[in-house]
Amino acid sequence: MQHSDIIADRGVWLNVYQQFNPISTIGLSSVEISDKIENKQRVFTTKLTMFRTEKLLPGSKKFCFKVTTITGSQFLIGCADKPYPIIQNEESFPSAASGKSGVTVTVTLTSTIPMLSILD
Repeated sequence: MQHSDIIADRGVWLNVYQQFNPISTIGLSSVEISDKIENKQRVFTTKLTMFRTEKLLPGSKKFCFKVTTITGSQFLIGCADKPYPIIQNEESFPSAASGKSGVTVTVTLTSTIPMLSILD
């Protein structure tokens, strides 16, 4: 991600091929974006939520997430610089047979840079 250019109000240009590893999910994931003014600067909070069969454990790696919509548009959450996305795992083992067991993974990024459209 270090060789990428952020183009204000447009998106991000990936100058060098970036290898993204797919993350297996159950069903569709969701993204919510909110913003507020802090210290006279706009701060965005991007929240990606997905349901999986196992936890997403980054270890010592700093993740950046490429999100693809059902129409094929692609977006980037995170970049090579801080702040990095925070990953939270929540396991559920419901008591009802009709309940869904698995892991809800929530990725949150709070930054002055919003989720960026990947420009071709």
